[in-house]
Amino acid sequence: MTTSTTVDILAGGSRTGRAPRLLAPAAVAALGLAAMTATPAWAHDELISSTPEADEVLTESPEEIVLEFTGDGLTEGENITNEIRVTDDDGESWETETVIDGPSMSTELDGELADGEYEVLYRVVYSDGHDEEGSFSFEVDLPEGAAETDAAETDAAEADAAEDEAGDGTTDDDAAEADAAETDAAEADAGETGSVDADAASQEDPATAEGQFPAWAAVLFALGGVLIVILAVVLMRRKMTQVEEWKQAPRQPRDTTGSTGTADDQSGDDRPDERDDRPRDDA
Repeated sequence: MTTSTTVDILAGGSRTGRAPRLLAPAAVAALGLAAMTATPAWAHDELISSTPEADEVLTESPEEIVLEFTGDGLTEGENITNEIRVTDDDGESWETETVIDGPSMSTELDGELADGEYEVLYRVVYSDGHDEEGSFSFEVDLPEGAAETDAAETDAAEADAAEDEAGDGTTDDDAAEADAAETDAAEADAGETGSVDADAASQEDPATAEGQFPAWAAVLFALGGVLIVILAVVLMRRKMTQVEEWKQAPRQPRDTTGSTGTADDQSGDDRPDERDDRPRDDA
């Protein structure tokens, strides 16, 4: 009796001790399943890539900064800030307007970046309303000579912009002076071209150049012809005037007696004949 009872107690005790051992693995499995189910609800969107990448060394200046995030897209609206900032070692900002395109955010750079380290700071509001701020840095290390070329191009661009602004502020007088200067330059070019053509023509045909009648001689001949015509007209008018004066002058009555003597001789008929008073010598 004692022996059988002891065996039964030992057997029952062994069956009772197996229960906790079986419950422990089940509890662990249940907790793991619950954790796997709850993980997506606890996770937030995050930055997955950037251009340029964090700590990347670039051999040329980038044109823009692009950030890619997980999720369906960033939240936009009034009083919601999604922004990218790019600063250099001196704290100068190089970003422009931030553009949102779904889950991506980008900004173009305001000019060419010189050698140095740059920091990208961003703030985003995800689709679930969670906001985040982060930062990373990259470096620009241009090859030798590229920095000088970029500086020269920048100076040239600034000079062109200054000239354009100055051109916009010119007055009508300045524009007129500019037009006059262009006209003078065009006339000078035309004169030089004409002289060159004339010289070339004289060199190509010397005989024609030597036999050409000078213009001043033609002018002199023309003036001489005009003077001759004027002189002829004056002489003709003078001749006509003399003829008119001769026609209008009073005329003396003509002697119809046929005497060729003078008036004194003709009037002698009234005087006594002196020859009759003289004595005659009859002998």
